[in-house]
Amino acid sequence: MFGYVRRHRVLMATAVLVLAATALVVQSRQGALPEYRLGRWLLEAMAPLQRAVTFVAGSLSGTWRGVEGLFRARDEVAALRARLEDLERNATQLDELELENARLRDLLAFRAELPDDYLSARVIGYDATGRARTITIDRGELDGVARGAAVIAPPGVVGHVFRTSPHAARVLLITDHNSGVDALVQRTRARGIVEGREVGGIGLKFVKRTESLQVGDEVVTSGMDRIFPKGLPVGTIAMVDKRGQGLFQYASIRPAVDFDRLEEVLVLRRTAAPDTGASADAG
Repeated sequence: MFGYVRRHRVLMATAVLVLAATALVVQSRQGALPEYRLGRWLLEAMAPLQRAVTFVAGSLSGTWRGVEGLFRARDEVAALRARLEDLERNATQLDELELENARLRDLLAFRAELPDDYLSARVIGYDATGRARTITIDRGELDGVARGAAVIAPPGVVGHVFRTSPHAARVLLITDHNSGVDALVQRTRARGIVEGREVGGIGLKFVKRTESLQVGDEVVTSGMDRIFPKGLPVGTIAMVDKRGQGLFQYASIRPAVDFDRLEEVLVLRRTAAPDTGASADAG
């Protein structure tokens, strides 16, 4: 019914006006008694119609106001949702910036303790082929980075630069099987070579069987390879293997650096020893 009234509201309003005009004309031409009776009849006849029209108009007005309110509420909800997403995104960015600032503060504090000239760099890529364990940094020849330069992080030794370009460089990690670092067992001063293993991780080899090695011993750089300064942390002995009848024993090492979470490093800004054939093979 409401739909019918809404569709014909103009026609119905016109009919009401016509009836009212007719009544006025008739009333103006009749005497008092007929005028009174006709007015009563018209009043009684038009009252239900007027109530219906008023009810419909009020309902339509209320419905329209409700629809307008729903549209406004929908727009407000969409705006609030977009604002919430912006706030969440900004909060995430702020958290990331806070973490980065904390890492950079640690890096700067660590660099201030080093005697040599180190340059901070950001890790921008990892080896995608799986053939070598390397990273790419955002510093290159124009920044003073040279092939053979030592790369470290606050926890310890990372690797050395084996390829450079004007604005970037690639670093061979000590976990690569082509890498080798001359090292010392800090407790006993026993000397050996830290190498990357095919299965991952690092190990200490060429340590004489007569030397004392224990799980938990700290391994540091010896400085004898002319790449890494002396005394930088390499890792901690996790397992000692004296099997066999050879002259040497072997130890597995837990690296000081978490290579999967490297984001910033320090690069020694000077030319070190010439690259070895192993470094060239890694490229």
